[in-house]
Amino acid sequence: MKLRDRLTAAVRAFRDAHTLRDALEMEKLERKLTGQTLERKEQECERLHHSVEELGFRLRLQERRTAALTAALRTFAPDLTAAEEMKQLYDSVQPSLDMEGYTLYHMAEQLTGIHLHEAFPYESALGVFENAGGRELLAYLTAYCFNAVEWEVVPGKTYEAAVLGEVDTAAPEYRQFERRLYRDTLERMGFGDVLPREEAVQMAAQEQQPIPPGPVAMSM
Repeated sequence: MKLRDRLTAAVRAFRDAHTLRDALEMEKLERKLTGQTLERKEQECERLHHSVEELGFRLRLQERRTAALTAALRTFAPDLTAAEEMKQLYDSVQPSLDMEGYTLYHMAEQLTGIHLHEAFPYESALGVFENAGGRELLAYLTAYCFNAVEWEVVPGKTYEAAVLGEVDTAAPEYRQFERRLYRDTLERMGFGDVLPREEAVQMAAQEQQPIPPGPVAMSM
């Protein structure tokens, strides 16, 4: 082999060795980084495991508290059969669980099938319902449902404006509606266990027929 060929082979071998050394160093670095990443992941998994255990403990504690509160509520208010009693329970939890009253309103909407945008087109066009609270919306709905609305022609318009009157809350139809409304609302809010089973049985047959929508007195 000529000297030139030997030199070329030596240079090539040197370059290959350098390349292999660089590759080895890179592999060592990658292994080190992978090990560090794995260690961080293991620490993260450990933290998540502790978090899950803590959440599980809190959940079990909350379940025990809920059971205790339910038992206490049954003791202090065992006869939640009248609308007034269910309304008192709702009013006591409403500031925390239904602050704006939308749960109550949406349940009334579901029971009656009445949609305010259809029942009150003029007020809807004015945006009256956009920022209204649940109690205000419920007032419109019950007034419409129980014939407590007077209509006034708006000058220069094809619409009629609604003037809400007083709903006859002593009427049997309204009393039945109110009782069903608050009972179903309390059930949706998680208080079904404190409502007497007898009440549910008595109301079950009446619930088979949907409440007819429209500005007429409701028969349930």
